[in-house]
Amino acid sequence: MDLAGIGKERLHLAWVSSAEAQRFVEIVSQATASVKAQGAFDPSAFTIQLEAAEKTLSGETLRWLVGKEVKTTTTGDVYGRKWDVDSFETVLDSVLEREYHKNLILSTIKDGDSNVRSIHAKIGLPLQKISYLLADLEKTGMAEFKGMHDGIPEFATL
Repeated sequence: MDLAGIGKERLHLAWVSSAEAQRFVEIVSQATASVKAQGAFDPSAFTIQLEAAEKTLSGETLRWLVGKEVKTTTTGDVYGRKWDVDSFETVLDSVLEREYHKNLILSTIKDGDSNVRSIHAKIGLPLQKISYLLADLEKTGMAEFKGMHDGIPEFATL
């Protein structure tokens, strides 16, 4: 939610037992107050970001890493090294950010912005990062160089 610019305070998660009525009331009251204080959410203002977030969360890379967390932090990785949870989650956060940015670039290209500068203008990532991630998207067959238009390289999604 933070990566997409929506804000993590819009998401409220809590585990509540059916025997915890008072706790449930407190959690709902806090969540309601928080949402009211933030104001209405306009999903149409975040179309590209929400599309990129959805693709990231349903992507193979993130599913694979999340699926390996318990084994890696309890019994170890393929080399037998046991990771502490904070180290694993740092790597997970880094991969999540990278995958989100790649999906954000792809969504922006689909939306009609086909060069690095127009992508930058729409999503605000640094030009160098966009170029680097576009090269990665090309290598993995998710985007391609379409040619030059007025001396500017243009890209398309595959």
